[in-house]
Amino acid sequence: MKYAATIVLLGVVTTLTACSYGTDFVVVNQSDRALEVQYRVKDFPGAFVLPEVPATVPSSQLNAKGNQQWNKLGPERYTVDAEHRTVSIRVMPGEALLVVKMHDYAGHKDAWGAKEFPLSQLTVKGTSGEVSLTDEQTRTSFSEVSRALYTLTYK
Repeated sequence: MKYAATIVLLGVVTTLTACSYGTDFVVVNQSDRALEVQYRVKDFPGAFVLPEVPATVPSSQLNAKGNQQWNKLGPERYTVDAEHRTVSIRVMPGEALLVVKMHDYAGHKDAWGAKEFPLSQLTVKGTSGEVSLTDEQTRTSFSEVSRALYTLTYK
């Protein structure tokens, strides 16, 4: 009886674990110069906190399967303006910047994802010009690479 209960329990745990996944929203710098990335976090009750500590990897190491080994940035690499709810980061050429990680994101048509996406504005400035996104554009301008990775690439 204990053996059967253990098998059932392992089956349930495996099923629940398999249903949960993370989705990274990443700005990729494919230009030959540094970018200035700034994003605004939506208003929410309570004190301001970052939805995700900004992190980077070389863009050549991005993994569409998820479980990316991000290198969290120290506070000297980014600026936070809590009053205006903005984060500003310099992204080097060939670098990918993690701005948001969501759990169980079901794609751009997902109502829950639209409601829970934490950014209301994203601006990317570089030598090829400026990309300024607001509201729904902020989320839907990221391209789906896989269920685990959405990217916005600046060339």
